[in-house]
Amino acid sequence: MTRDQTAAAVHVARGASYIFLQGITTNLLMAATFAIVARVITTAEMGTMTVLLMITGAARIVACLGMPASVTRFIAEHSARNEQKTAAGVFYQALRTNLAISLPIAAAIFMLAPYLSTTLLATPDGTILFQILALDIIPTAGLLPILNNAMLGLQKIKQLSTINLTYMASRQTLIIILTLTTRSLRGLVTAWLISELGASLVLYAYVRSILGPATFTFNLKHLTKFSFPLFLQDLVNYFYGWFDRAILLAYSSLEMLGIYNASMTAFGVLANVPGAIATTLFPTYSAIKGKHGTETLQNSIRAASRYVCLIAMPLSLGLAATAKPALTLFVGEAYAEGTTPLIVTSSFFALTLISTAITGLLIVLGETTLSLKLTALNVAIGAASAQILLPLLGTTGAAITRGIVMVTTLLTTVAALRKKITLSFDREAFQKSLLASSIMAVTVTAIQAYSYSKFHLPIYVLAGAATYLIVLRLLRTIKPMDTQLLMDYLGPRFGFISEPISKLVSE
Repeated sequence: MTRDQTAAAVHVARGASYIFLQGITTNLLMAATFAIVARVITTAEMGTMTVLLMITGAARIVACLGMPASVTRFIAEHSARNEQKTAAGVFYQALRTNLAISLPIAAAIFMLAPYLSTTLLATPDGTILFQILALDIIPTAGLLPILNNAMLGLQKIKQLSTINLTYMASRQTLIIILTLTTRSLRGLVTAWLISELGASLVLYAYVRSILGPATFTFNLKHLTKFSFPLFLQDLVNYFYGWFDRAILLAYSSLEMLGIYNASMTAFGVLANVPGAIATTLFPTYSAIKGKHGTETLQNSIRAASRYVCLIAMPLSLGLAATAKPALTLFVGEAYAEGTTPLIVTSSFFALTLISTAITGLLIVLGETTLSLKLTALNVAIGAASAQILLPLLGTTGAAITRGIVMVTTLLTTVAALRKKITLSFDREAFQKSLLASSIMAVTVTAIQAYSYSKFHLPIYVLAGAATYLIVLRLLRTIKPMDTQLLMDYLGPRFGFISEPISKLVSE
């Protein structure tokens, strides 16, 4: 890699680390809060909370109009060209538009609160909840999405992670305190409002300090035209994320749905790693395209695919190999039936994880309409497959359906991109990491067959990691540029970590 590519790779690695750690910490905080709140509110109130979250999600999609991703793309691109005023114009136009849409939505929910409570909850007692939620719509739908994506576009990923972690810790603390104080959902929803409003103010102050005072010079028509297909894609993505569980509910019981959902939650922890990489790659790709053009972008994709394979492949097959002890240790023996769906989903993910390196590229290239069409096509294929597989195989059929969508998403995206740019991946890294990870998975499975206990999960993980690194060395997979990247990423303070790893996996 060139010096610029190495610097970009280090930037992506650090940014992905911040986002991944933020995700893990957030999940832990939410799990702890949920465990406490679930013991205070009733099951009926838990259902009410779900209704409120559904309304919030729908309001966010409508208010945003697909602009958050556009903000990331345009700010990153214009900032890379030192066009600060244009980047500021993008941010302020989007923020003003989203805020203007969220206000009437909030007003409508506030005025219709008695009707919504009676219709959706079968009681007028929830009116106050909808009224508080209406106020919360303004920061959660009108402000936070644009502010978060502006930070990504500015590539202030470390700062964004720090702010969001502080926000999440404050949010969960407020939820616990106010829920315990009120002994009802009123305290929980109030905590949402206070925490999200506070986060919005902090993020706005930070972004404004970088972009300067408000300016609306950017063409709103151009921004809206670019974003509208993304708005439609947001709607489709909602179905993409939930279609398997929705159809499973129609064919199975709530118990089976709960088991499957636990498996998907465990899979979501795995997906956080390549997801963090993809989130960081999006503004990086936009900046590279804006500053250096398509040719440099193509080289960066190949480099990204290498490290996605080396990092995410062992995690995917490792989770497949330890699915049973991982599920039973963290969520209980009652969820052991989710082992097969987790194995299936993780295995499919291992074979298709190269898609992480090209996530968002169609948007970077301005092909938002094409991106929407492909997502809709893949959801349609998944829904059709689910109609056949779920009645026959239950939760395993749902997992296979999810895997089919992963495969079709990769194939259709690659086919579309190859018509736009010269696309190449690091096949050597994929093949060798797949072989090393497969040997690792077989080794861990053999150890479990000899001595199984869910409490031995840390031992299985350590044995798998050691096996993977040793096989990488035997295959001569790691190159000098890889070890140099690791050292640059960790820095001199963590040389005691990077140097032994470099010696272990390289010649």
